Amino acid sequence: MVNAYRSISAGDWGAASQDLAEAARYYPWRYELNLQAGRYAYEAGEAQAAIEYLEQASKVTSLSVDDLILLGDAYHQTGDENMAEAIWKHSTQLGETDQAYERLADLYLGRKDYASALGSLQKLLALKPSETPLYYQIGTLFAASDPEKALPYLIQAVEVDPTHARQAQDLYDKIRTATLFDQPAYTLLIAGRQLASMGEWEFATSAFHRATELQPGYADAWAFQGEARQQVARLESASNADPGKAELDMAIKLDPSSILANTFMGIYWERQEDYAQAQHYLERAIVYNPKDPYLYSELGNILSKAGDLPTAKSTYEQAIQLAPQDPLFYCLLAEFALEQQIQIRELALPAARQAVSLDPDHARALDDMAQVMLMLEDYHSSERFALKALQTEPGYAPAYLHLGTAYVFLEEPEQAKRWLNLVKTIQAEPWVSFQAQRMLDYYFP
Repeated sequence: MVNAYRSISAGDWGAASQDLAEAARYYPWRYELNLQAGRYAYEAGEAQAAIEYLEQASKVTSLSVDDLILLGDAYHQTGDENMAEAIWKHSTQLGETDQAYERLADLYLGRKDYASALGSLQKLLALKPSETPLYYQIGTLFAASDPEKALPYLIQAVEVDPTHARQAQDLYDKIRTATLFDQPAYTLLIAGRQLASMGEWEFATSAFHRATELQPGYADAWAFQGEARQQVARLESASNADPGKAELDMAIKLDPSSILANTFMGIYWERQEDYAQAQHYLERAIVYNPKDPYLYSELGNILSKAGDLPTAKSTYEQAIQLAPQDPLFYCLLAEFALEQQIQIRELALPAARQAVSLDPDHARALDDMAQVMLMLEDYHSSERFALKALQTEPGYAPAYLHLGTAYVFLEEPEQAKRWLNLVKTIQAEPWVSFQAQRMLDYYFP
Protein backbone atom coordinates (compact mmCIF):
# COMPACT_ATOMS: atom_id res chain seq x y z
CA MET A 1 0.00 0.00 0.00
CA VAL A 2 2.87 2.36 0.81
CA ASN A 3 4.45 1.62 -2.56
CA ALA A 4 1.10 2.24 -4.29
CA TYR A 5 0.71 5.67 -2.71
CA ARG A 6 4.28 6.57 -3.65
CA SER A 7 3.62 5.55 -7.25
CA ILE A 8 0.39 7.56 -7.29
CA SER A 9 2.25 10.63 -6.02
CA ALA A 10 4.85 10.13 -8.75
CA GLY A 11 2.18 9.67 -11.43
CA ASP A 12 3.34 6.12 -12.17
CA TRP A 13 -0.11 4.62 -12.78
CA GLY A 14 1.18 1.24 -13.97
CA ALA A 15 3.19 0.58 -10.82
CA ALA A 16 0.36 1.92 -8.64
CA SER A 17 -2.14 -0.47 -10.21
CA GLN A 18 0.16 -3.46 -9.67
CA ASP A 19 0.78 -2.57 -6.02
CA LEU A 20 -2.93 -2.04 -5.31
CA ALA A 21 -3.81 -5.36 -6.95
CA GLU A 22 -1.10 -7.08 -4.87
CA ALA A 23 -2.52 -5.52 -1.68
CA ALA A 24 -6.00 -6.75 -2.68
CA ARG A 25 -4.69 -10.34 -2.50
CA TYR A 26 -4.17 -9.83 1.25
CA TYR A 27 -7.50 -8.01 1.72
CA PRO A 28 -9.90 -9.76 -0.72
CA TRP A 29 -12.94 -8.15 0.89
CA ARG A 30 -11.60 -4.68 0.03
CA TYR A 31 -12.92 -4.64 -3.53
CA GLU A 32 -12.12 -0.92 -3.87
CA LEU A 33 -8.43 -1.83 -4.15
CA ASN A 34 -9.05 -3.82 -7.33
CA LEU A 35 -11.39 -1.13 -8.62
CA GLN A 36 -8.72 1.52 -8.18
CA ALA A 37 -6.09 -0.82 -9.60
CA GLY A 38 -8.24 -1.28 -12.70
CA ARG A 39 -8.70 2.46 -13.14
CA TYR A 40 -4.96 3.14 -12.81
CA ALA A 41 -4.10 0.28 -15.17
CA TYR A 42 -6.39 1.75 -17.82
CA GLU A 43 -4.77 5.16 -17.34
CA ALA A 44 -1.40 3.48 -17.88
CA GLY A 45 -2.60 2.00 -21.17
CA GLU A 46 -2.65 -1.54 -19.76
CA ALA A 47 -6.10 -2.58 -20.93
CA GLN A 48 -5.72 -6.31 -20.25
CA ALA A 49 -4.61 -5.65 -16.66
CA ALA A 50 -7.54 -3.25 -16.21
CA ILE A 51 -9.92 -6.00 -17.32
CA GLU A 52 -8.36 -8.48 -14.86
CA TYR A 53 -8.60 -6.13 -11.87
CA LEU A 54 -12.12 -4.87 -12.62
CA GLU A 55 -13.39 -8.39 -13.22
CA GLN A 56 -11.85 -9.44 -9.89
CA ALA A 57 -13.69 -6.61 -8.12
CA SER A 58 -16.96 -7.61 -9.78
CA LYS A 59 -16.79 -10.97 -7.97
CA VAL A 60 -17.22 -9.14 -4.66
CA THR A 61 -19.46 -6.21 -5.59
CA SER A 62 -21.57 -4.89 -8.45
CA LEU A 63 -19.64 -2.48 -10.64
CA SER A 64 -20.96 1.05 -10.92
CA VAL A 65 -22.10 2.38 -14.28
CA ASP A 66 -18.84 4.36 -14.62
CA ASP A 67 -16.72 1.30 -13.90
CA LEU A 68 -18.75 -0.80 -16.34
CA ILE A 69 -18.13 1.78 -19.05
CA LEU A 70 -14.44 1.70 -18.19
CA LEU A 71 -14.46 -2.11 -18.39
CA GLY A 72 -16.13 -1.87 -21.80
CA ASP A 73 -13.47 0.63 -22.89
CA ALA A 74 -10.74 -1.78 -21.83
CA TYR A 75 -12.28 -4.66 -23.77
CA HIS A 76 -12.65 -2.37 -26.80
CA GLN A 77 -8.96 -1.47 -26.58
CA THR A 78 -8.03 -5.14 -26.66
CA GLY A 79 -10.12 -5.59 -29.81
CA ASP A 80 -12.99 -7.51 -28.18
CA GLU A 81 -15.79 -5.37 -29.59
CA ASN A 82 -18.54 -7.88 -28.81
CA MET A 83 -17.72 -7.95 -25.10
CA ALA A 84 -17.43 -4.14 -25.04
CA GLU A 85 -20.84 -3.86 -26.69
CA ALA A 86 -22.43 -6.27 -24.21
CA ILE A 87 -21.00 -4.40 -21.21
CA TRP A 88 -22.02 -0.96 -22.51
CA LYS A 89 -25.52 -2.26 -23.20
CA HIS A 90 -25.69 -3.69 -19.68
CA SER A 91 -24.65 -0.34 -18.22
CA THR A 92 -27.63 1.35 -19.92
CA GLN A 93 -29.96 -1.04 -18.09
CA LEU A 94 -28.59 0.14 -14.74
CA GLY A 95 -29.10 3.81 -15.51
CA GLU A 96 -29.49 6.15 -18.45
CA THR A 97 -25.92 7.12 -19.31
CA ASP A 98 -24.91 9.31 -22.20
CA GLN A 99 -21.34 7.91 -22.15
CA ALA A 100 -22.56 4.38 -22.91
CA TYR A 101 -24.80 5.56 -25.76
CA GLU A 102 -21.95 7.63 -27.21
CA ARG A 103 -19.69 4.59 -27.23
CA LEU A 104 -22.35 2.33 -28.68
CA ALA A 105 -23.11 4.84 -31.43
CA ASP A 106 -19.41 5.09 -32.36
CA LEU A 107 -19.12 1.30 -32.34
CA TYR A 108 -22.11 0.86 -34.65
CA LEU A 109 -20.96 3.62 -36.98
CA GLY A 110 -17.59 1.90 -37.27
CA ARG A 111 -19.40 -1.31 -38.21
CA LYS A 112 -21.64 0.60 -40.64
CA ASP A 113 -24.64 -0.68 -38.67
CA TYR A 114 -26.55 2.53 -39.17
CA ALA A 115 -29.88 1.28 -37.81
CA SER A 116 -28.31 0.45 -34.44
CA ALA A 117 -26.33 3.69 -34.48
CA LEU A 118 -29.55 5.63 -34.99
CA GLY A 119 -31.12 3.94 -31.99
CA SER A 120 -28.21 4.88 -29.74
CA LEU A 121 -28.01 8.44 -31.06
CA GLN A 122 -31.72 9.04 -30.54
CA LYS A 123 -31.44 7.84 -26.93
CA LEU A 124 -28.40 10.06 -26.51
CA LEU A 125 -30.34 13.03 -27.88
CA ALA A 126 -33.17 12.34 -25.39
CA LEU A 127 -30.59 12.59 -22.59
CA LYS A 128 -28.73 15.57 -24.07
CA PRO A 129 -31.22 17.63 -26.12
CA SER A 130 -28.86 20.62 -26.05
CA GLU A 131 -26.15 18.65 -27.90
CA THR A 132 -26.90 20.42 -31.19
CA PRO A 133 -24.61 18.39 -33.57
CA LEU A 134 -26.73 15.31 -32.82
CA TYR A 135 -29.65 16.69 -34.85
CA TYR A 136 -27.49 16.89 -37.97
CA GLN A 137 -25.87 13.50 -37.34
CA ILE A 138 -29.23 11.77 -36.90
CA GLY A 139 -30.62 13.63 -39.91
CA THR A 140 -27.82 12.46 -42.20
CA LEU A 141 -28.18 8.88 -40.98
CA PHE A 142 -31.90 8.90 -41.68
CA ALA A 143 -31.22 10.50 -45.08
CA ALA A 144 -29.25 7.37 -45.98
CA SER A 145 -32.01 4.95 -44.98
CA ASP A 146 -35.41 6.63 -44.57
CA PRO A 147 -35.13 10.20 -45.89
CA GLU A 148 -38.55 11.44 -44.83
CA LYS A 149 -37.69 10.73 -41.20
CA ALA A 150 -34.62 12.92 -41.63
CA LEU A 151 -36.63 16.08 -42.28
CA PRO A 152 -37.53 17.10 -38.68
CA TYR A 153 -33.96 16.53 -37.49
CA LEU A 154 -32.45 18.45 -40.40
CA ILE A 155 -34.72 21.46 -39.97
CA GLN A 156 -33.91 21.46 -36.26
CA ALA A 157 -30.20 21.41 -37.16
CA VAL A 158 -30.76 24.42 -39.42
CA GLU A 159 -32.21 26.32 -36.46
CA VAL A 160 -29.82 25.35 -33.67
CA ASP A 161 -26.53 24.15 -35.21
CA PRO A 162 -24.68 26.96 -37.03
CA THR A 163 -21.77 24.65 -37.86
CA HIS A 164 -23.95 22.37 -40.01
CA ALA A 165 -26.83 24.71 -40.85
CA ARG A 166 -25.93 25.13 -44.53
CA GLN A 167 -25.44 21.41 -45.18
CA ALA A 168 -28.60 20.57 -43.24
CA GLN A 169 -30.63 23.10 -45.23
CA ASP A 170 -29.34 21.81 -48.58
CA LEU A 171 -30.05 18.20 -47.64
CA TYR A 172 -33.49 19.12 -46.28
CA ASP A 173 -34.40 20.98 -49.48
CA LYS A 174 -33.30 18.11 -51.75
CA ILE A 175 -35.21 15.49 -49.77
CA ARG A 176 -38.31 17.68 -49.37
CA THR A 177 -38.50 18.30 -53.12
CA ALA A 178 -37.87 14.64 -53.99
CA THR A 179 -40.66 13.43 -51.69
CA LEU A 180 -43.19 15.32 -53.82
CA PHE A 181 -42.80 12.63 -56.49
CA ASP A 182 -43.85 9.91 -54.01
CA GLN A 183 -41.18 7.50 -55.27
CA PRO A 184 -39.09 6.27 -52.30
CA ALA A 185 -36.25 4.92 -54.45
CA TYR A 186 -35.94 8.26 -56.25
CA THR A 187 -35.93 10.12 -52.91
CA LEU A 188 -33.11 7.89 -51.69
CA LEU A 189 -31.18 8.55 -54.92
CA ILE A 190 -31.51 12.31 -54.47
CA ALA A 191 -30.56 12.08 -50.80
CA GLY A 192 -27.55 9.96 -51.73
CA ARG A 193 -26.42 12.44 -54.37
CA GLN A 194 -26.58 15.29 -51.89
CA LEU A 195 -24.73 13.26 -49.25
CA ALA A 196 -22.06 12.49 -51.85
CA SER A 197 -21.70 16.17 -52.73
CA MET A 198 -21.11 16.82 -49.02
CA GLY A 199 -18.36 14.19 -48.94
CA GLU A 200 -20.46 11.71 -46.93
CA TRP A 201 -19.66 8.81 -49.26
CA GLU A 202 -20.35 6.08 -46.70
CA PHE A 203 -23.87 7.35 -46.11
CA ALA A 204 -24.36 7.95 -49.83
CA THR A 205 -23.42 4.34 -50.56
CA SER A 206 -26.02 3.20 -48.05
CA ALA A 207 -28.68 5.40 -49.65
CA PHE A 208 -27.97 4.12 -53.17
CA HIS A 209 -27.94 0.52 -51.94
CA ARG A 210 -31.29 1.03 -50.26
CA ALA A 211 -32.65 2.51 -53.51
CA THR A 212 -31.62 -0.60 -55.46
CA GLU A 213 -33.26 -2.79 -52.81
CA LEU A 214 -36.55 -0.93 -53.21
CA GLN A 215 -36.30 -0.83 -57.01
CA PRO A 216 -33.89 -3.48 -58.35
CA GLY A 217 -34.24 -2.27 -61.94
CA TYR A 218 -33.18 1.30 -61.15
CA ALA A 219 -30.10 1.64 -63.38
CA ASP A 220 -29.10 5.13 -62.19
CA ALA A 221 -29.13 4.00 -58.56
CA TRP A 222 -26.82 1.10 -59.46
CA ALA A 223 -24.54 3.52 -61.32
CA PHE A 224 -24.31 5.90 -58.37
CA GLN A 225 -23.72 2.99 -56.03
CA GLY A 226 -20.80 1.86 -58.18
CA GLU A 227 -19.22 5.32 -58.08
CA ALA A 228 -19.82 5.65 -54.34
CA ARG A 229 -18.16 2.30 -53.62
CA GLN A 230 -15.08 3.43 -55.53
CA GLN A 231 -14.93 6.65 -53.54
CA VAL A 232 -15.24 4.79 -50.24
CA ALA A 233 -12.54 2.31 -51.29
CA ARG A 234 -10.24 5.20 -52.22
CA LEU A 235 -10.79 6.91 -48.85
CA GLU A 236 -10.18 3.67 -46.98
CA SER A 237 -7.27 2.58 -49.21
CA ALA A 238 -9.11 -0.71 -49.67
CA SER A 239 -7.35 -3.63 -51.32
CA ASN A 240 -10.38 -4.62 -53.39
CA ALA A 241 -9.18 -4.36 -56.98
CA ASP A 242 -12.60 -3.68 -58.50
CA PRO A 243 -14.78 -1.76 -56.04
CA GLY A 244 -18.03 -0.73 -57.68
CA LYS A 245 -17.42 -2.59 -60.94
CA ALA A 246 -20.23 -5.12 -60.34
CA GLU A 247 -22.71 -2.31 -59.68
CA LEU A 248 -21.64 -0.44 -62.82
CA ASP A 249 -21.98 -3.62 -64.87
CA MET A 250 -25.49 -4.05 -63.49
CA ALA A 251 -26.38 -0.45 -64.40
CA ILE A 252 -25.18 -0.93 -68.00
CA LYS A 253 -27.03 -4.25 -68.22
CA LEU A 254 -30.27 -2.70 -66.99
CA ASP A 255 -30.04 0.35 -69.26
CA PRO A 256 -27.28 0.45 -71.90
CA SER A 257 -28.38 3.99 -72.82
CA SER A 258 -28.08 5.35 -69.27
CA ILE A 259 -25.97 8.50 -69.40
CA LEU A 260 -24.97 8.12 -65.78
CA ALA A 261 -24.01 4.47 -66.15
CA ASN A 262 -21.86 5.14 -69.22
CA THR A 263 -20.26 8.20 -67.63
CA PHE A 264 -19.37 6.44 -64.39
CA MET A 265 -18.13 3.40 -66.29
CA GLY A 266 -15.89 5.67 -68.34
CA ILE A 267 -14.53 7.26 -65.16
CA TYR A 268 -13.99 3.78 -63.71
CA TRP A 269 -11.82 2.76 -66.67
CA GLU A 270 -9.99 6.07 -66.53
CA ARG A 271 -8.97 5.25 -62.94
CA GLN A 272 -7.74 1.88 -64.18
CA GLU A 273 -5.71 3.79 -66.83
CA ASP A 274 -7.49 1.90 -69.61
CA TYR A 275 -8.14 5.03 -71.66
CA ALA A 276 -9.50 3.22 -74.71
CA GLN A 277 -12.31 1.72 -72.62
CA ALA A 278 -12.86 5.03 -70.86
CA GLN A 279 -13.13 6.86 -74.18
CA HIS A 280 -15.61 4.26 -75.46
CA TYR A 281 -18.04 4.78 -72.58
CA LEU A 282 -17.72 8.58 -72.51
CA GLU A 283 -18.42 8.74 -76.24
CA ARG A 284 -21.50 6.57 -75.67
CA ALA A 285 -22.68 8.96 -72.96
CA ILE A 286 -22.23 11.89 -75.36
CA VAL A 287 -24.29 10.11 -78.02
CA TYR A 288 -27.20 9.97 -75.56
CA ASN A 289 -26.63 13.54 -74.30
CA PRO A 290 -24.74 15.59 -76.91
CA LYS A 291 -25.47 18.94 -75.23
CA ASP A 292 -23.71 18.31 -71.89
CA PRO A 293 -20.43 20.28 -71.75
CA TYR A 294 -19.28 18.29 -68.68
CA LEU A 295 -19.20 15.10 -70.72
CA TYR A 296 -17.01 16.75 -73.35
CA SER A 297 -14.62 18.08 -70.71
CA GLU A 298 -14.31 14.61 -69.13
CA LEU A 299 -13.69 13.10 -72.56
CA GLY A 300 -11.04 15.77 -73.18
CA ASN A 301 -9.36 14.78 -69.92
CA ILE A 302 -9.28 11.12 -70.97
CA LEU A 303 -7.93 11.94 -74.43
CA SER A 304 -5.25 14.11 -72.84
CA LYS A 305 -4.14 11.25 -70.59
CA ALA A 306 -4.14 8.93 -73.60
CA GLY A 307 -1.78 11.32 -75.41
CA ASP A 308 -4.18 12.41 -78.15
CA LEU A 309 -3.58 16.10 -77.57
CA PRO A 310 -5.10 17.58 -80.76
CA THR A 311 -8.40 15.74 -80.24
CA ALA A 312 -8.37 16.57 -76.53
CA LYS A 313 -7.95 20.27 -77.36
CA SER A 314 -10.87 20.27 -79.81
CA THR A 315 -13.03 18.36 -77.29
CA TYR A 316 -12.39 20.96 -74.58
CA GLU A 317 -13.27 23.64 -77.14
CA GLN A 318 -16.55 21.83 -77.87
CA ALA A 319 -17.40 22.07 -74.17
CA ILE A 320 -16.78 25.82 -74.34
CA GLN A 321 -19.06 26.15 -77.38
CA LEU A 322 -21.85 24.49 -75.41
CA ALA A 323 -21.38 26.77 -72.37
CA PRO A 324 -19.64 29.92 -73.59
CA GLN A 325 -20.54 31.94 -70.46
CA ASP A 326 -19.23 29.42 -67.92
CA PRO A 327 -15.66 30.19 -66.79
CA LEU A 328 -15.11 26.60 -65.66
CA PHE A 329 -14.65 25.25 -69.19
CA TYR A 330 -12.14 27.97 -70.10
CA CYS A 331 -10.26 27.00 -66.93
CA LEU A 332 -10.23 23.36 -67.99
CA LEU A 333 -8.83 24.27 -71.40
CA ALA A 334 -6.15 26.47 -69.82
CA GLU A 335 -5.23 23.72 -67.33
CA PHE A 336 -4.97 21.20 -70.15
CA ALA A 337 -2.41 23.39 -71.91
CA LEU A 338 -0.55 24.04 -68.65
CA GLU A 339 -0.42 20.38 -67.70
CA GLN A 340 0.81 19.34 -71.14
CA GLN A 341 3.04 22.44 -71.37
CA ILE A 342 1.84 23.28 -74.85
CA GLN A 343 0.77 26.60 -76.40
CA ILE A 344 0.97 28.52 -73.12
CA ARG A 345 0.82 31.93 -74.79
CA GLU A 346 -1.43 30.88 -77.69
CA LEU A 347 -3.96 28.71 -75.81
CA ALA A 348 -3.63 28.80 -72.01
CA LEU A 349 -3.30 32.58 -71.72
CA PRO A 350 -6.42 33.57 -73.71
CA ALA A 351 -8.48 30.78 -72.08
CA ALA A 352 -7.51 31.82 -68.54
CA ARG A 353 -7.97 35.49 -69.41
CA GLN A 354 -11.49 34.80 -70.73
CA ALA A 355 -12.36 32.87 -67.54
CA VAL A 356 -11.31 35.85 -65.41
CA SER A 357 -13.21 38.21 -67.71
CA LEU A 358 -16.40 36.19 -67.23
CA ASP A 359 -15.96 36.06 -63.44
CA PRO A 360 -13.31 38.37 -61.95
CA ASP A 361 -13.78 36.71 -58.52
CA HIS A 362 -13.36 33.12 -59.73
CA ALA A 363 -10.50 31.77 -57.57
CA ARG A 364 -9.70 28.90 -59.93
CA ALA A 365 -9.53 31.22 -62.95
CA LEU A 366 -7.33 33.69 -61.08
CA ASP A 367 -5.00 30.90 -60.01
CA ASP A 368 -4.85 29.60 -63.58
CA MET A 369 -3.70 33.06 -64.61
CA ALA A 370 -1.05 32.88 -61.87
CA GLN A 371 0.18 29.58 -63.33
CA VAL A 372 0.24 30.99 -66.86
CA MET A 373 2.28 33.96 -65.66
CA LEU A 374 4.72 31.58 -63.96
CA MET A 375 5.19 29.71 -67.23
CA LEU A 376 5.70 33.01 -69.08
CA GLU A 377 8.21 34.11 -66.39
CA ASP A 378 6.14 37.15 -65.45
CA TYR A 379 6.54 36.53 -61.71
CA HIS A 380 5.12 39.84 -60.47
CA SER A 381 1.90 39.23 -62.38
CA SER A 382 1.81 35.67 -61.05
CA GLU A 383 2.09 37.05 -57.50
CA ARG A 384 -0.74 39.50 -58.17
CA PHE A 385 -3.15 36.89 -59.54
CA ALA A 386 -2.38 34.34 -56.80
CA LEU A 387 -2.95 36.97 -54.09
CA LYS A 388 -6.26 37.94 -55.71
CA ALA A 389 -7.29 34.27 -55.81
CA LEU A 390 -6.63 33.98 -52.07
CA GLN A 391 -8.48 37.20 -51.34
CA THR A 392 -11.46 35.75 -53.19
CA GLU A 393 -11.21 32.28 -51.63
CA PRO A 394 -8.77 32.11 -48.68
CA GLY A 395 -8.83 28.31 -48.60
CA TYR A 396 -7.95 27.73 -52.25
CA ALA A 397 -4.87 25.55 -51.76
CA PRO A 398 -3.25 25.66 -55.25
CA ALA A 399 -2.90 29.42 -54.96
CA TYR A 400 -0.65 29.00 -51.91
CA LEU A 401 1.59 26.74 -53.96
CA HIS A 402 1.78 29.07 -56.94
CA LEU A 403 2.25 32.17 -54.79
CA GLY A 404 5.13 30.47 -52.97
CA THR A 405 6.62 29.47 -56.31
CA ALA A 406 6.38 33.04 -57.60
CA TYR A 407 8.29 34.27 -54.54
CA VAL A 408 11.00 31.67 -55.16
CA PHE A 409 11.66 33.19 -58.58
CA LEU A 410 11.28 36.72 -57.24
CA GLU A 411 14.12 35.82 -54.87
CA GLU A 412 12.09 36.45 -51.73
CA PRO A 413 12.94 33.26 -49.80
CA GLU A 414 11.16 34.14 -46.54
CA GLN A 415 7.90 34.84 -48.35
CA ALA A 416 8.34 31.71 -50.44
CA LYS A 417 8.88 29.50 -47.38
CA ARG A 418 5.95 31.12 -45.61
CA TRP A 419 3.40 30.41 -48.35
CA LEU A 420 4.70 26.95 -49.19
CA ASN A 421 4.62 25.97 -45.52
CA LEU A 422 1.06 27.28 -45.20
CA VAL A 423 -0.06 24.48 -47.53
CA LYS A 424 0.47 22.10 -44.59
CA THR A 425 -2.04 24.03 -42.47
CA ILE A 426 -5.00 23.82 -44.86
CA GLN A 427 -6.95 20.94 -46.32
CA ALA A 428 -4.98 20.67 -49.54
CA GLU A 429 -5.28 17.92 -52.11
CA PRO A 430 -2.39 15.43 -51.98
CA TRP A 431 -0.80 16.69 -55.20
CA VAL A 432 -0.70 20.26 -53.85
CA SER A 433 0.91 19.17 -50.58
CA PHE A 434 3.40 17.00 -52.46
CA GLN A 435 4.44 19.80 -54.82
CA ALA A 436 4.76 22.32 -51.98
CA GLN A 437 6.98 19.96 -49.99
CA ARG A 438 9.01 19.20 -53.10
CA MET A 439 9.62 22.93 -53.64
CA LEU A 440 10.65 23.35 -50.00
CA ASP A 441 13.02 20.37 -50.14
CA TYR A 442 14.62 21.56 -53.37
CA TYR A 443 14.99 25.29 -52.73
CA PHE A 444 15.30 25.25 -48.93
CA PRO A 445 16.96 21.93 -48.00
